[in-house]
This record gives sequence, structure tokens and C-alpha cells, in this order.
Amino acid sequence: MAANRGGEAKMTIKPLPWAPVVLGLLAACSPEPKQPVEKDAMADAAEIIVPPAGNAETHPANAHEEAPGAGVRLAPDALILALPGGASRQLRFGMARADAVRMLAAALGSPVEESSSQDCGAGPLGYAAFRDGLSLYFQDGKFAGWDLDGREAAGFATAKGIGIGTSRKELEAAGTVDVGETSIGNEFMMGELSGLLSSPAPDGKVTNLWAGVTCIAR
Repeated sequence: MAANRGGEAKMTIKPLPWAPVVLGLLAACSPEPKQPVEKDAMADAAEIIVPPAGNAETHPANAHEEAPGAGVRLAPDALILALPGGASRQLRFGMARADAVRMLAAALGSPVEESSSQDCGAGPLGYAAFRDGLSLYFQDGKFAGWDLDGREAAGFATAKGIGIGTSRKELEAAGTVDVGETSIGNEFMMGELSGLLSSPAPDGKVTNLWAGVTCIAR
């Protein structure tokens, strides 16, 4: 048949009666073309909290890349991104700097500043400052801590509702709190969470929060 298809254009070739059957069999046996596989580069960099049932297809693991403005929750050893549909993703201490910055940028936009400091008590630290007063700190290329500057009331808070503006009374209702006056002000510690109060009085308000390795000037 190949020879016939290569003949003169004027020749008329009558198809053999069994040709459609052969062509059909060939088509059935031909392998289907491989579909491209998308790899979620973030999946290896952070733990994914299992989303509610029914959201696996509508809210894939990389949905935060398509939904800027996702909420951010504070934790003593991480930041937690709230994704649409109830799923969430954790930026845990120890993950690579590039992954942490990329993931938080999906929620808050690109950092307003990225640099490093040699004058930190913990040694040289890199940092990435985002909008609304939230900064990430990096030690040896790894996410090591976060700091929240209370000059902007962004609404960031822990799972217990602790954030800028929380009173000392509310802190003590949520857990054990140690408060003392240091060179930087009325400093408090609540487990692995630390910060500053506007006053040591019960109605004193949280003005700054941080956790992990940071560059707090004392």
C-alpha cells in the first residue's frame, strides 16, 4: 500500500475491502499520547493539613499560588497559610528560605525588603520583610523565626486569638505568661511565643510578637 500511495497523482486506487478493519485494529493498538504531569514544587517543602472532604479536586495542593490574600495564622514554630475551602499549609521552621518566601508571597505579595544582618545575638541572619509588619528570619539558609511589628494592625493571630492588641489579661486566660521589664520594654514569654506589652498592667496590650530565632535588639 505504501508503494501505491507514492505513485502518480492521477492514479485511482481502489481501497481493499479489509483495509478499514486493519486500520481500526492499528488505531486500537496505538499507545495513547502521554499527558504532561504537573509537579507541585511546594508539596515537598511543607506539610499539608488534610482539607475537608470534597475539596481535593477543587482545591489542589498548589491552590495558594492562585489565591493571593489567603489568611496567615501565627504559631510558635511555624506560620500557617489558610487556603480556600478550609485547607491549610504550614511554613515550618527548618524549611528552605526560598520555599518559605515563595509560599508567604503567594498570600501577602512579594517581600517589601530582603537583606541580612550581622549584628543579631544569634549571629548573622537573613530576613524578608512583608507587608503588614510580618518578617521572616533565616539562619544558614533555613526558615528560623518570624517577627510581627505591631505598628500595623493586620489581624494576624495564633489559633488562640493572640495577636497585636491582645491584653495581658487575655494572654493569661490563654496560658501561663511570664512578664518582666527588660532593656526593650515590658517583655513577655508564653511558651515558645514572646513579645512586648504596652504596660505590665492587666489591660496592657501586645505591641510586638515573635517566635524562633529573630534579631531583637537588646
